[in-house]
Amino acid sequence: MIKNDWKIAWRNLWKNKTFSILNILGLTLGFTGFILSYQYINRETSYDKWNPNYDKIYQIGLEADGAFTQETPPSLAPLIKENFPEVELAGRRLIYPYGGYPIFGETTVYMKTAALLDSSAAEIFQVKSQNGPLFKSKDQKEATLVNERDAKLLFKPEDLAFNEPKKLPMLAVNSGMEETIYGIIQERKMSMIDYDFIFIKEIGDEKADGNPFTYQTFIQVKENANIEALREKINNLYQNKIANNDRVRSSAFAKGRIYIDPLANLHLQPKAGSNTPYLIVWIIGILSIIILVLASANFANMIMAQADQRVKELAIKKILGSSRLAIISQLLIEVLILTVIAAPLSLIALAISGNILQKWFNDDLKNYLFSQKTLFQLSLAVVATTLLSGIYPAIVLSGYKTIHLLKGSLTMTAQKFTFRNALLTFQVVFAIVFIVGMLVVQQQIKYIRDTDKGFEPEQIISFNGIGLYYNGAIGGNFEDFQKRLMNDPSIVSATSATNVPSYGERPPKKEFFSNSAKFDMEHIVIDPRYFETLKIEKIAGEENISLAQILKDSLSNYAVINESAAKSLGLTNPIGAKIAGCDVNFEIIAVVKDSKTYGFENKVAPTVYSYKNECGQRIFKIALMVRTAPGMADQAIKIVEKEWQKNELSKDLPLDYRFMDQQYASLHAKQEEMQSAFNIFSIIAVIIASLGLFSMSAFQVTVKRKEMSVRKVLGASINAIFFQLNKPFFKIFGIACLFAIPLAFLMIRSWLNNFAYHIEIQWWYFAFAAVIVFGIILLTISYQAIKAAKENPVDSLRDE
Repeated sequence: MIKNDWKIAWRNLWKNKTFSILNILGLTLGFTGFILSYQYINRETSYDKWNPNYDKIYQIGLEADGAFTQETPPSLAPLIKENFPEVELAGRRLIYPYGGYPIFGETTVYMKTAALLDSSAAEIFQVKSQNGPLFKSKDQKEATLVNERDAKLLFKPEDLAFNEPKKLPMLAVNSGMEETIYGIIQERKMSMIDYDFIFIKEIGDEKADGNPFTYQTFIQVKENANIEALREKINNLYQNKIANNDRVRSSAFAKGRIYIDPLANLHLQPKAGSNTPYLIVWIIGILSIIILVLASANFANMIMAQADQRVKELAIKKILGSSRLAIISQLLIEVLILTVIAAPLSLIALAISGNILQKWFNDDLKNYLFSQKTLFQLSLAVVATTLLSGIYPAIVLSGYKTIHLLKGSLTMTAQKFTFRNALLTFQVVFAIVFIVGMLVVQQQIKYIRDTDKGFEPEQIISFNGIGLYYNGAIGGNFEDFQKRLMNDPSIVSATSATNVPSYGERPPKKEFFSNSAKFDMEHIVIDPRYFETLKIEKIAGEENISLAQILKDSLSNYAVINESAAKSLGLTNPIGAKIAGCDVNFEIIAVVKDSKTYGFENKVAPTVYSYKNECGQRIFKIALMVRTAPGMADQAIKIVEKEWQKNELSKDLPLDYRFMDQQYASLHAKQEEMQSAFNIFSIIAVIIASLGLFSMSAFQVTVKRKEMSVRKVLGASINAIFFQLNKPFFKIFGIACLFAIPLAFLMIRSWLNNFAYHIEIQWWYFAFAAVIVFGIILLTISYQAIKAAKENPVDSLRDE
């Protein structure tokens, strides 16, 4: 019986080859969009899930006045472990903040990413060595590892077994400093601990050892630990034993409260970070489901459109005793055959287009394409699509009484028309929504690229970490190095600062006081050419104080503030005003324009710029930023390399540099990924809608062929016949606009609200999308309608 059902289903599909091909094409596009999106979602949601303690790992951070930070004092982790038995492990991580980390072996290798972990953090995140246990004896205090690719560049093949630790010069060949490497990092699945070089060492605290750095703190708790109660206990511990330490007190978070963030949140939606990746995962997931539903709706519409051609077949089946369930099964099998054909075609399409997808999504998604998880998800999609597409038509068509079927036509059934029109309207609604969304995302990305950022990243090259090899003190040889660079016409200006715009950590927040009121503001240490080099506009005062003046007034501390800081302080005339912070008094000498140095998602923070190292030992001006003359970037790099070679520490050490405009663009890489996804899904949605319109227009022409011939005999013009045939589609378009425009408005407004700085929603976004969709409708249905309007009425009326 089942074999016969499959045979009959196949013959029916083969008999209606055109509709079958259109159905397969629509389903293939739907499955392609679904698989593509879920490859991305699978990747983004897989971070650290392989860790057997995934649900027991948390990050400890600080919250103050609605702001969050992951940075905590180094003493926090060991105090947590000592005081709370429900905590199995408490570890710390510090991401190397000074650019590439050079190691000198068989070749010089810049470790692009490096991080320091203590042994507890290494255990929490399952960091292992290819060469055996991390710690091979009780006396071993550290276990630094390197990735396999760089290990092959640093060591001879016979040394890669690491039978004993290997010492190599680091930072500079002749610096006298060495790094001991104990093995190769064991290959890891997706994880937030993903570095070229991992220092695994013991870490001193800020009080006993004078450690000036802050760390990210992680804990692994025991089963069934009460996390809220633990958070409260850690908060009390922090307030009583850490917050009043001298090295912590000036931080804006010194009086903050502890928060706990589960490992499951840290990649996509950390409390101290952007939730953009999380939103993008949700948006892409919803879009993929909509695409699949559109393909299903298109398929269901085609089934209903073909129903009139099968009434006699259905009547005979009922007369011969077929049950309603048997007829439903028969129709569902036909749907299943097409979905099973479309599914592998979508995989083939993605495999062929893999290089394009790699460029759009910054990852080779083909790595996940044939995984068990993907095939399982595709199987679920096949089953869901079969049911979505086939169950309603199957139930409706199998429910008609035999006498009605034998009359030979179901075309005028109101229920059928309502259902088909509803499905078409659904497709057109989302075609409009997708196009509006695509347009708005493009406009926002364009706004980010082209609008005034408050500084100019173009023509700036940042040389990260170079200040480590010079004396960065005021009047030190780092200043002389910069002055020599500016003697060349290819270099307009050069500066150094503790933070490079768009790169690395945000500036630390410190407490400042004005008129006895406390303000939390970011603090950046700069030199006198900082604003000139970055082209940050002055609003009031004189920001370009000379180095001679700073040296002369050795007991004075000058500060420049941005617009946001001036507003926060509430100073009507800030020039000459005094603010206190970091145990010193600052005199404000200028106010500069706000600069969006860390993107458009968050408001520009109130910022204090100063010229001395007033706020702690950790503040180093190690980054060199060079503004080049237009078209002279290559020459500028050569000049910096030439002057760099005069440094005795430069032997075998190439420069690590980046173009600031490219760094800045990387801040919005996730948004660009979403733009790519929207473009893909918009194209798929429009194609699916077009297929549905084409099939429905063909069916409409077939059904009304004789009616149109009669109208033509009675004197109707071609234009009148064209309009009469297409009037239902114009109504569908009008109704779709009524639903699509408010839906699109709500969606794009919700997305734009994630940006502190964004475009305004314009009426023409919706008009443009509507015109595009209307044009597609006309193009899709015109061929069939014009062909029918021009047909000789004799051909259709000769048998009447």
